[in-house]
Amino acid sequence: MSYSPLLKTVPSVVLRFGFLMIMSGLAFLESGCEEEKADTVIRHYAGPMVRSENLNTVYSDSGKTKMRLEAPVQVEFSDGNQEYEKGLTVTFYKMDTIRQSYLKADFVHFNKQQDLYTAIGHVVLEDLIKHEKLNTEKLHWSRSEGRVFNNEFVEITTPTQILKGKGLTAKQDFSSYTILEPEGQILHADSADFF
Repeated sequence: MSYSPLLKTVPSVVLRFGFLMIMSGLAFLESGCEEEKADTVIRHYAGPMVRSENLNTVYSDSGKTKMRLEAPVQVEFSDGNQEYEKGLTVTFYKMDTIRQSYLKADFVHFNKQQDLYTAIGHVVLEDLIKHEKLNTEKLHWSRSEGRVFNNEFVEITTPTQILKGKGLTAKQDFSSYTILEPEGQILHADSADFF
């Protein structure tokens, strides 16, 4: 039995063509996988890591209560920052059971890196002993420095007058304060109740 030269070359051509087709298919599949990998973006979760409800935290020194933080909701993020999305109330104590003052706000953000609370919304800081009340829209509280401050409009109501101005620096318990840019007349400046 004899084969013609044409028949002998056909199978090798078919094999070569088949091999090229298989290799092309593999290359196509591989390039498709690389494109799929390039399109896949890994996104890290940036939302809250911890959510606490009905928060009631007491800070004490030598067994005596110094401060109490209360909030309906607190969320904490992976970087340690916190938000009190439904408000926060901080009560400062003069002696273990005597409330000196309180700070209350509609929304509070805590920046862990700066150790700074920023109260936003209807912010009230009231000295319950001297009966003086601060109202403002934004107030920063540095717990480590023991002070509150802002550059916003402030209004302070005392038993004898209403003080207004822009910017404030005060002790965190509101036992003393300074309005940076006072407005209007200050009445009774010579009285014993003035500052």
